[in-house]
Amino acid sequence: MGRLNKIILIGHVGQDAELRYTPNGDSVASFSLAVSNRYTNRDGQQIDDTEWFRINAWGSRAEFVGNYIKKGMNIYAEGRLKSNLYQDNAGETKVSLDVNAFEIQIVQDPDPERQNNPMPQPQNNPQPQSNPMPQPQNNPQPQSPESEPSNSDDESLPW
Repeated sequence: MGRLNKIILIGHVGQDAELRYTPNGDSVASFSLAVSNRYTNRDGQQIDDTEWFRINAWGSRAEFVGNYIKKGMNIYAEGRLKSNLYQDNAGETKVSLDVNAFEIQIVQDPDPERQNNPMPQPQNNPQPQSNPMPQPQNNPQPQSPESEPSNSDDESLPW
């Protein structure tokens, strides 16, 4: 049986991303993401329900996050969900919802200054192309509207 742990979130960044480095030099960036849900309860009241997630990115994605993700941005994040238990200062047990993100995209930036200066999005592990697409012919022969395409190869088509 297969297994899947994947979460997709779109929400607003709670504070500027923080970029750190592990002792062996790996980069990691973190920020909080608020995902809101608005609904009407049985009494007709509008309810805003907000869940907070801690988003972590590693490697080159962390460099992008640390340099460009700012408070208030609308962000798309995709990754693996992990819950962590911890005790706050009052001794209460709390749950932290952490996402190890493998995809992060800026959906909307509310800052007009940054909107005028587009930011590069990180590449998703680009693969070298071993079989490049064939180039179109330089001088394709125009087909006259009167001529019908040949049906001689139709029997060899799989559909």
